[in-house]
Amino acid sequence: MRSSIDPTGGATLTDAASSPQARTAPSAGLTVDERRYLMAWIETARASGIDATEDLRLRPWPVPISASVIGVFRAGESIATWLLVGQNGLWTVIVVASGHIVTTQPALSDALAAIHQPAGDMARQSPGPFSFR
Repeated sequence: MRSSIDPTGGATLTDAASSPQARTAPSAGLTVDERRYLMAWIETARASGIDATEDLRLRPWPVPISASVIGVFRAGESIATWLLVGQNGLWTVIVVASGHIVTTQPALSDALAAIHQPAGDMARQSPGPFSFR
């Protein structure tokens, strides 16, 4: 089971057999605009084989974390391919397999673009820089 958080902030649990929208889990630390952008981004990213996002802050960590941690999953994979880590107003994209840092950006939309660049209207409607809560 993957833990999900709905766009209004209420926690729910969904399993892999549920709809793709239900498996997209924005982080609890995101603003409403960031959650909306992430949900729209995952819809466009599915064409490139990206299946879901998951709020990994809810997982047990060996130390307390204050950062937002979002896993980005490819279709059919049980381990995230990328991690998005948001803290202190910056978003870092990390390749899980190698630990390689892809980029650090001031906006979630820019960090997500390093994984999948949306085409058309969504790319022009980027909500701009966000601050991490």
